[in-house]
Amino acid sequence: MTKKDFFRIVLRILGLYFLAMVVFNYLPSIVVFFHSLPLLSLILAIVVVSLFAYIFLLLILKPDPVIRIFKLDKGFDDDALSAKRIEFVNLLKIAIIATGLFLIISHLPTFLTHLLFLLKLVVKNRNEITDHVESALLTDYISWGIKILSLIVGYLMITNYSAIARFIIKKDSEKQSDK
Repeated sequence: MTKKDFFRIVLRILGLYFLAMVVFNYLPSIVVFFHSLPLLSLILAIVVVSLFAYIFLLLILKPDPVIRIFKLDKGFDDDALSAKRIEFVNLLKIAIIATGLFLIISHLPTFLTHLLFLLKLVVKNRNEITDHVESALLTDYISWGIKILSLIVGYLMITNYSAIARFIIKKDSEKQSDK
């Protein structure tokens, strides 16, 4: 199996996970906000659902552009992944990439949904926040910070997995030499 084949499988699995997250967690929350300004809600819901569908189709049907954009198949010693010859550094690189992808996949739908709600509130109220729920959504800075930080850290893990793996290996070898 080549590295590219492995990452295709991982991205497809993450695409299925992304679909389950969207269907069971985020679409029901979008439906709740249809009671006020139904036309705007419909337009925004179509945009968000289209974006979710695009991400899902990209992960499931065409994972190669994602592999190319994030350069997931670069930075390994050879092209083939063999179960007999899996080295610790290659396993570590794969784990770092999987963790970064998981951070992005698990926080992107929530971030986009909250962004949709924020846009709807701004358009609806013209910055006049009257409802306690609306105020809580806008001022939940910790939640916003966690989502944004998770997306940034996930992206950085995916794009710098080789350097992170070298750093961890270096720190591990320094610990071994100190003993």
